[in-house]
Amino acid sequence: MSNAILLYMASWAQGLNLKKTCAEYQVGLWQCPQFLFLVMGIVIISAILVTYVVASRYEEPEIASLVVLILTAILFAIGNLIVRAFERVALASKSKSEFISIMSHQLRSPLSAVKWQLNFLLSRDERENADFGAVQKYLQTVYNQNERMISSVNDLLEVNRIEDNDLILRPINVSLAEVTRRVLEEYKNFASASNVEFELRAESDQPAFADEERARHVIEHLADNAIRYSPGGGRVLIEIKKTDGKILWQITDHGAGIPKRDQSRVFEKFFRSDHALRYQTEGSGIGLFIAKSIIKKSGGEIGFSSSLEKGSTFWFTLPTGR
Repeated sequence: MSNAILLYMASWAQGLNLKKTCAEYQVGLWQCPQFLFLVMGIVIISAILVTYVVASRYEEPEIASLVVLILTAILFAIGNLIVRAFERVALASKSKSEFISIMSHQLRSPLSAVKWQLNFLLSRDERENADFGAVQKYLQTVYNQNERMISSVNDLLEVNRIEDNDLILRPINVSLAEVTRRVLEEYKNFASASNVEFELRAESDQPAFADEERARHVIEHLADNAIRYSPGGGRVLIEIKKTDGKILWQITDHGAGIPKRDQSRVFEKFFRSDHALRYQTEGSGIGLFIAKSIIKKSGGEIGFSSSLEKGSTFWFTLPTGR
């Protein structure tokens, strides 16, 4: 009978094609619910058989009790793994649903703005009365909204490359100070409108060895976040220094901060804190995920410290130039 049960379990496992199923979840075997259920089933059957054999061969009840206790502990551990696996799947499902909602809003807003501006330009009265300056203003709005949509789509493509392990970097010697200055120049109007003032302290001219375009993307995202989550304005400090044979880049704001309950999930894909949503900031929840993937692939580290309503410091390191 036991052999029949084991054969049934084996054929069931083969039919499920566990490797393929777990790959679809994008988790390892020991994080895959189907695999853990299979292991638990095998352990339960083994526990019953071992308990029967021990009880039939030994008269001492203590030995049988000890075996049952050990097998129960194993079952408890596997059960805990299964619960955690389902929690991860549930969180991923929730995050994806939130991401779809956020991205729908992210794309709908610029599309609606483009449609409104084009309708206005194409209306008969506007064509007859608009001067060149007004037309140029409307076209600039259309251009800006189009850039927003392109940026959102590019982020999605970047996430896809990361998940497919197809993120290709072309590292060269890069001055993070120079890249940061260019980013701050582009963000000057946005920062001014938000009453945010940047201060850059570059203590080292040592270049980093990194993909310049991807490093710029990381800096842009961290600078953008510092502005968006500083609702009251204020000074944002960026520091660049050489430490422990690497280049350290860090940015400190005095804004909203991140609740402790959310800090462990900050770099997760699609995650956005409920606290962040209170400030009605835009975002898709993938910027920090992309930033971490880029820095890790570049041979660096990334992290942060934060206090609620007091601000945050995000930092990353990159190898020094060659």
